Amino acid sequence: MRTREEFTRVNNVLQADKSVMSDACKALVLQDFAEKFNEYFDLIGLPRMELNCKNGIYSVSLSFEAERIKKFNVLTQ
Repeated sequence: MRTREEFTRVNNVLQADKSVMSDACKALVLQDFAEKFNEYFDLIGLPRMELNCKNGIYSVSLSFEAERIKKFNVLTQ
C-alpha cells in the first residue's frame, strides 16, 4: 500500500511535468495571441507570457506594448 508521502511525491512529479511548456510551443502561442491582439492594437513586438502552476491550476499573465489602439465599432442587433 502506498504511503501519503509517495502519493504526494508522485503528484508533485505529475504536476511539474504538466507545467512545462517548450520554447517552441510558447513561441507559437505568442504568435497566435499577437495575430488576435493586432486586430485591436498596433503592437510593438510580440506579447510576453508568464505561466505559473500551483496545485494543478494555471495562472497565465499576458503583457504587450502597443503604439496605438485601433479604432473599431461594436455592432449591436
